[in-house]
Order: sequence, then C-alpha cells, then structure tokens
Amino acid sequence: MRPYLVAAALLSATSTLPMPAAASSVLSAQATDGGGRSIRQIAPEIVAPPVVDPGQLEREPPREPLSDLGTAGKPQRRAPARSGNRDAAVPGTPQFFRPVAAAAGRLEGGGLTVVIAGIDILEPDATCQGANGEWPCGMAARTAFRSFLRGRALDCDLPDGDLPERLAAACRLGTQDLGAWLVVNGWAKVSSVGPYAEEQAEAVENRRGIFGRGPDPLPPSPALESENAPTASDGAAMPLAAPLPAEPPPPAIERQALPAPTGLY
Repeated sequence: MRPYLVAAALLSATSTLPMPAAASSVLSAQATDGGGRSIRQIAPEIVAPPVVDPGQLEREPPREPLSDLGTAGKPQRRAPARSGNRDAAVPGTPQFFRPVAAAAGRLEGGGLTVVIAGIDILEPDATCQGANGEWPCGMAARTAFRSFLRGRALDCDLPDGDLPERLAAACRLGTQDLGAWLVVNGWAKVSSVGPYAEEQAEAVENRRGIFGRGPDPLPPSPALESENAPTASDGAAMPLAAPLPAEPPPPAIERQALPAPTGLY
C-alpha cells in the first residue's frame, strides 16, 4: 500500500475516536478565550492539547557550573611539603595558574609577579653579539620560554603569610625546574648564588641560546637598480632587458557583396 493511502486510513480511523471530556472542555474554553474573540480550531477531534494541572509542575534546581569563570586568582596554598632535590616535584606547594612570561624568568598572573630564583633575567629588549652579528636575544628567550610554558600551572615555593606583589621563588613545571631549563638552554645566566653552574657550563659548551652564533642572517634582497649593471661605451646605463618586438597588425578582411536573390522565396 502506498504511504499516502496508509496516512489517509490512519486519519480516518482516529477521527472516529471519541475525544475525552477534559480535552473537549479545554478546547471549548480556548475557543472563547482572549477577550471574547473566537479562535478557529483546526481538527480538534484529532489534535488536542494535553491536560496538565499547573500545581503538579515542579522546577528543577539549576546545575552546578562546569568550571570556575574569570581570570586566575592568587596561588592557593596547600599542605606544605619540601624536598632537597630541586629537580623533583614538590607536592603540596602553591599552584600558580595560567602564568604569563613577561620575560625569560619573570612570570605574572593573578596580580603576582614571580621572578625565578638563582638566575639573571634576560630582558626582552636585550641584544646579543654573536658570530652572525647582533640579534634580539631577549625577545628570542621570552618566546622560547612562552612556548615551553604554554600557560600551564606551576608549583612555586612561595613564603608563608601574605604574599607581596613581587617576589623571587623557585618554580617547577611538573618535575622540571624552570631555572635549570632556562640556563641549560642558554636563555638565562646563573646568578652568583644560583645552583645552576653545571647547566650553564653545558649551555656554553653546546653553544645554546645566548652563547651561540645567533640566527643566520637573511639573504640580501635584490636591488632595483644594481650598481654592477652593464654600461655602454659612452657610460650610459644599458637597459636590463631588450624591448619586445611590436606585433604585426592583423590582416585586413575583404568584404564581398552578396548576390541579389532571384525567383520566388
């Protein structure tokens, strides 16, 4: 049987069913509602609104937010725990969320500025002299530090009590000490009291970061007017390329008159 014949049969069967009295009263009330204006009902015997008592409706409580909104707050302190190995993770130290590297070794976030202890920071406007000439090593160091962090949370050894807006502390990303990472990659120098002398010796030996040659210079751009352009015997500059020959004009088309028609047509 075709689909439209099935639909017609079902419609004919449902139209013969008696409509509940409650639904009929609702429909009759709706037909005269709205300031006495009549409302045209479309097939009330087939389509009827459900009868729902408003007193049976209950409002569900809103769900809890999926995450905390807004910017990162100040680091939250947990149960303190210390370790003598600076390369090992120290569980229980404060979490420094969504840090922003303002320089290679200086972090900002939540109204707090943390300077990595034990290193001499390379400011972003610093330049270095290498075998390839002068280059912006401070900008390159900050870019490398940001690429390493990628906004991930850090464990920092912050002092007890109220935190000042700026302080020096050792920080770790997982099990990696940030001061050691900066020095061993040549993006910072060890300070006079820093524990990263071995890392700096490795960076110097392998010519990493600020201890290297620097980036390779860009190839020279071609000059518009070359000083080595060929010249004629009289000293005048010769054209760089000979002009193209002019194209010949197209051949003329001879037009012929059509013969006059003869006979009937």
